[in-house]
Amino acid sequence: MLRQKNDPYAIKAAFFDAQAREAWAVKNSGPDEMKKFDRLFAVTGPLAGLRVLEPGCGTGRLTERLVAEVGRLGYIVAVDISPRMVAHARINLSDYEKVEIHLGPVEEIIGFENYFDVVICHQVFPHFEDQENALTKISNMLKPGGRIVISNFISSAEIKKMHSRAGSAVANDLMPPPQTMQTMIEQCGFEIEYWADDSDGYLLKANLI
Repeated sequence: MLRQKNDPYAIKAAFFDAQAREAWAVKNSGPDEMKKFDRLFAVTGPLAGLRVLEPGCGTGRLTERLVAEVGRLGYIVAVDISPRMVAHARINLSDYEKVEIHLGPVEEIIGFENYFDVVICHQVFPHFEDQENALTKISNMLKPGGRIVISNFISSAEIKKMHSRAGSAVANDLMPPPQTMQTMIEQCGFEIEYWADDSDGYLLKANLI
């Protein structure tokens, strides 16, 4: 997907293209991160047999774990704005039949209305250019009663510090203030079930009413 140079997603895609071989994008999970993955999956609930959407899949590190979680009857659609990240994900996940990978923002994915049981926004929500628009799109792709999980392995305060140091492409990519987040979530038809923002990271689960 060719994007205009002044498109904010083009700028971010170039930023993440340059990160595609960095350790955080390709390394295996250590003990601390494994604990955070366990926390994430405790909150998602069982995924076996479900259709899962993963915006911001990167090189497919979480996607590979999701394959095991959904099992042979489940299905995963993973998307990312970075061509290099997507290229690596397609190589890393080439042996799995129950995964399809798309290049582009989640807001531009088409053909999945009322399709997914779960959407897992892991390490990506701050990077949505229009967070409310992204939530609206996600709500349209979820089945009635479906759920969204928004996850970061660091807190919102740490996200702000990290992105401010990372450079102009992501300097303003933040988690919204709590009241803003709650309002957006509710206006898009969700009801919050779980919400934590602490030293173990940011984790929110909401169900589509």
